[in-house]
Amino acid sequence: MNVAVIGIGRIGLPVATAIASRGHTVLGCDTDGARVAQVNRGENPIPDEAGLGELLARVVAAGTLQATSETTAAVARCGTVLFAVAVDVDADGRADLSNLEAACASVAAGLRPGTLCIFDTTLPIGTTRRVLTPLLERGGLRVGVDFHVAFSPERLLMGRVIEDLTKYPKVVGGVDADGGRKAAEFYRAVYGGDVFELANAETAELSKLAEGAYRDLNIALANELAQVADAHGVDFLEVIRAANSQPYAHLHSPGTGVGGHCIPVYPRFLIQGAGPSSLSARGREVNDAMPAYAVERVASVAGSLERKRVVIMGLTFRPNVAVTAHSNASDLCREFEARGARVFGHDPLLTEEGVRSLGFEPAPEPLSGYNIAVMHSYHAAYAATDWRSLAPILLDARNAVDRASVEASGVVYVGIGRPLHID
Repeated sequence: MNVAVIGIGRIGLPVATAIASRGHTVLGCDTDGARVAQVNRGENPIPDEAGLGELLARVVAAGTLQATSETTAAVARCGTVLFAVAVDVDADGRADLSNLEAACASVAAGLRPGTLCIFDTTLPIGTTRRVLTPLLERGGLRVGVDFHVAFSPERLLMGRVIEDLTKYPKVVGGVDADGGRKAAEFYRAVYGGDVFELANAETAELSKLAEGAYRDLNIALANELAQVADAHGVDFLEVIRAANSQPYAHLHSPGTGVGGHCIPVYPRFLIQGAGPSSLSARGREVNDAMPAYAVERVASVAGSLERKRVVIMGLTFRPNVAVTAHSNASDLCREFEARGARVFGHDPLLTEEGVRSLGFEPAPEPLSGYNIAVMHSYHAAYAATDWRSLAPILLDARNAVDRASVEASGVVYVGIGRPLHID
């Protein structure tokens, strides 16, 4: 079959590559001409995505994947269109659909009768039916009569997208009855795994938001309990191990908040519109407040932070993946600076320009001579860090560093929900 994938970014390109590797002809559509050219040369623009480089080179050489900036023309050649355009939030915390709406306009002009359109992007409930489908109908075709629409959320972790495509069941829900059925048939054909065909697009939309809200609220609970543990000098990591030994508990890990494209964003879709979730709003408040809490905890050890030299290490939202969307590292930077500290940033996965774009002054090499160090994302490259020469105080923002090795070097370890050991 011929498939158009609209948006070949962190999710869309691995999806397009995986489908092409199964013998289908895929046209990857994107407005970024440089990325289109790079993909057509068989070069991998996402080097930290496991398995993508080799697979991409193979499918481009075989001719089953081609990238293009001519979206309308590509759609006219395809029977299935997958939307993998990222949706973020605007300054007011509401879904910013502008890029997806622009993509719909380009697709609408090329739709043929019988085409199946699947939105593979997390959305507020009702968006597929009430906002996006009418945009597709502006091309002159009618949904449920001339073409079909379904929603099927991505259930993927950046860095292992190709693995996750077949690891978890696909969830689909149609705007029209045939849309849901056809989407289920499509995914069974291209991935061969299980598919949950739900009653409609709205049910599928809520299912993805429920996944994100669960994680965000669980992390918020862990963060609140970690603060209780701090108040009583209790090690919350021991609490987690004990509580999770009972099958009805599944406490997540505390930290300085939540980053990335997904968890800080999707609960906000439940806060807006009909049926707002006050619990999701509270979870966001708790997690967004954690950078300030962590910096205050450091200040309880270091005293005044005025003119202190601070280095924040690992600026991406999680270890070993070069994605900085909604990274708490920037929040930590602002909190330290608000208390008068001079903050430097370091990340082996980013260029100097990338570090500056997050609001940091790049830290000079070698890393040493700071008053306070913060380990935000514990990349593999940091495993051999000389803690003693780095700084006398370490804030472990994710409780990821081996505490014993830090303290053995004479450095004060500050964790989230971890007792302070100060001589």
